[in-house]
Amino acid sequence: MRMAEVKIEKWVYGGAGLGRTEGQVTLVPFVMPGEQVRVEPVKQKTGMVEGRAAEWIERSEARIEPACAYFEKCGGCHYQMAPYEMQVAQKAEILREVLRRVGKIDAPEKIDTISAEPWGYRNRSQFHFGPQHTLGFKAAGSDRVVDVDKCPISAPPINEALKKLRGLRRDKHFPRFLKEIELFTNGEQTMVNVLSTEGSRGVAKGFFEWLGQHIPGASEGSLEYAV
Repeated sequence: MRMAEVKIEKWVYGGAGLGRTEGQVTLVPFVMPGEQVRVEPVKQKTGMVEGRAAEWIERSEARIEPACAYFEKCGGCHYQMAPYEMQVAQKAEILREVLRRVGKIDAPEKIDTISAEPWGYRNRSQFHFGPQHTLGFKAAGSDRVVDVDKCPISAPPINEALKKLRGLRRDKHFPRFLKEIELFTNGEQTMVNVLSTEGSRGVAKGFFEWLGQHIPGASEGSLEYAV
């Protein structure tokens, strides 16, 4: 496989930009519709190439500077290089295409969208524990943990709890066998849910009680959300 120049036609479900190389569909992350890029192939399947943008020949005038320092490193976000209004509109078009191509039905002429603040809105986030006290998100297509100290799209209470967890992980009372943890918040309380551990080991109830002493409002169980 060799490098090729690709014109990005559109975004597709999953976050990649789609172009074509010698008749083959080419999927490239972190590009925008209309951009011309030189693509380095990473993986080839029947009729499709997955690659990365090695060089921009032409950039979209709509492109902006991503607000998150971890963008393109962690596997969470795909579109931060585009204005939020464009993200919403493009996702509606992606839905339209999925309905047509996969569902074999005609999408409504108008697809209404409901959107909120682009930052600090997510009330549930999952974090992974890695080596050397790392805590964060997994890199795209990898089990490597990207160490993060803040997630701009997560609600402030989640980021506060994340900061506490990063410090508590060095405490001798912190269980070293945790692999994945989930944080929920209703704005006042933060619920902690252990998703996976090494060897499927159980976590003692005392851990959550100890955690609650360090993370204000932390609990195990359920939360009530105001409607």
